[in-house]
Amino acid sequence: MAVVSFSLKDLGIEGAAELAEKIGLDVESVEGDTLSIDVPPNRPDLLDFFGLRRSMLYYSGKRVPADSDYAVSAPAETSITVTKNVEKIRPFISSFVAKKVNMSEQHLKYLINFTEKLSETYGRKRKKMAMGLHNYDAVKGPLVYDASDVGKFIPLGSSQAMSFGEIIKSHPKGIAFGNTIESGKNRALYPYLKDSEKIMSLIPIINSKATAIGKSTENILVDVTGTSEKTVNSTASLLAASFIDQGAEIHPVEIKYEKRSLMQPDMAYREVKVNLSKIDGTLGMRLIENLLITYANRLGHPASKYGNSLLVKVPPYRLDVFNYQDIIEDIAIGFGYENISPTPVHSTAIGLFNELQEYINKLAVFMIGVGYTEAVNNYLTNQDVAFKQMRLPEDANVVKITYSKTENITMLRNSILPSLLLTLGRSTHEKMPQRLFEIGSVFSVEDDKAAERVNLSFVSEHSRSNFADAKGVLDSMFGFLGIKYSLREEKNPSFIEGRCAGIYSEGKHIGTIGEVHPEVLNNFKIAEPVAACEVNLIGEVSYFKE
Repeated sequence: MAVVSFSLKDLGIEGAAELAEKIGLDVESVEGDTLSIDVPPNRPDLLDFFGLRRSMLYYSGKRVPADSDYAVSAPAETSITVTKNVEKIRPFISSFVAKKVNMSEQHLKYLINFTEKLSETYGRKRKKMAMGLHNYDAVKGPLVYDASDVGKFIPLGSSQAMSFGEIIKSHPKGIAFGNTIESGKNRALYPYLKDSEKIMSLIPIINSKATAIGKSTENILVDVTGTSEKTVNSTASLLAASFIDQGAEIHPVEIKYEKRSLMQPDMAYREVKVNLSKIDGTLGMRLIENLLITYANRLGHPASKYGNSLLVKVPPYRLDVFNYQDIIEDIAIGFGYENISPTPVHSTAIGLFNELQEYINKLAVFMIGVGYTEAVNNYLTNQDVAFKQMRLPEDANVVKITYSKTENITMLRNSILPSLLLTLGRSTHEKMPQRLFEIGSVFSVEDDKAAERVNLSFVSEHSRSNFADAKGVLDSMFGFLGIKYSLREEKNPSFIEGRCAGIYSEGKHIGTIGEVHPEVLNNFKIAEPVAACEVNLIGEVSYFKE
């Protein structure tokens, strides 16, 4: 998720905050003239000022989509030859030229913020994809996308020429993003873009001062590079749509690989046929064809009736639409989820309490009784929170998420404690003491299969919080459960040495208790000492008896 802010005056649409929510966005705040929204990972087009405004115009009916909205001029404006040197480093590039761009200073800020947010989220901090914007009037084509261990130019933010190596070591952007470049087999190779006279950028680090853009720039060359051709090409289409919405003309660029060439950007609409009965069955209601077309239009899709189906044309900037299910979801959003009436589920089965849940509920009531507040956190997390901030080595036996859309969600949690520390770090404005607990699932990989266990974790934060504070709660809790246990001193990087113990029952290690290490507290921005505990309730050793 990424939070972006725009001026309501610039948007110029009445009820913009309400429209944002109807489109499916979370409104973070409306303060004065500023609207701040939380954009989900599947809608990168809404990180863009013009993309958001476009969606609001469609939803409000002030603009009707057509499959000719994003046409591209031909023939190719220039070409980029891709050399073999980038093949193992950053092999793919897409590009186009936007002409007759008319940008105010504010629109330029929106554009730069959009490209930065897109590279940060969709581009995985420039590693998977990154973009460059150049003053096309300063470019002398044709262009070459190459890689070398030597090169020199004056980067943005500098007044003197720097070598590739110097930029990586001492330029702020080089220090921040130098790790996104994969080295060659025998030496460091740096991908770069050059025209017939000069180097234009060190990719994906920094552009040259010679092709810098400003608010008076009318013609812009856009390049998109990365490790995934699909991501690179679709991002170019997304950016081209944004420039078209600004009133610019898009001119394609020919990309010349060793054995093939292609024209970019690809602004073709994709056709998806959706059977009307599938729409009716999914939504639980029958909507006439004209209304289905209207609701598809609200999400930017030109649509028409096609026999017993709805023929929907997906615009090139909608990177999140893959099949008919996504179209049905968009129709539901266009109709308005608040307008869908709930339908009772008819069943002859008798509902009963789940015994495991009853056991957990009793334990939760006990924890509340000893002064703790229950927290409920997401099962999804990332390696930075689970390991780095906890001062732990990364565990290979975690359940990782393939093709994650955001770096904030890359794995299923293997411990509850990091989530509770995150909550404490976000609650520094609350009164002390703060005492939280959570009972929930944690996950790991065992024998090449995902394993789920139920853990309980609790934390106590205040100026005098210590090991004895947590042990008193543990004694009471295990007494309540009728469990015999013992403690053995152990070393755990997340806890202060000498103030940490392993929890054992029936001869097996079932948890850890101790005082959280100051470095961990600092990582989570926690000001007061914290005593913490995490114990496994249901797993290898189970204290729940059906």
